[in-house]
Amino acid sequence: AGNKVLSEAIAEASENISSGQSLARPLAASGHFPKMVVEMISVAEESNTLDKVLVELADGLEKRTTRQLDLMVRLLEPLMLVILAGVILVVVIALLVPVIKMSQTLG
Repeated sequence: AGNKVLSEAIAEASENISSGQSLARPLAASGHFPKMVVEMISVAEESNTLDKVLVELADGLEKRTTRQLDLMVRLLEPLMLVILAGVILVVVIALLVPVIKMSQTLG
């Protein structure tokens, strides 16, 4: 499972690393990674702190994803309430229209 495009980009980067090349170059060439991430990886490779930087990047991206999901849920809740209110309104109208018509024909 996972993102096929990113998996392919990471596989290509893995091949480059196996041949002794940089990790940042193939990630940048793929165009699927944010520029900031690629630059941080490049600096980390040069300063020999890649492990720490990758952990920090993963934590940061996880927090960003969590914030985006929370925002989406907060936006969906009112939308779902409006949709539910619309459905209830349609049901009430569907029940009341025949009653009103019947009372008009009888009265």
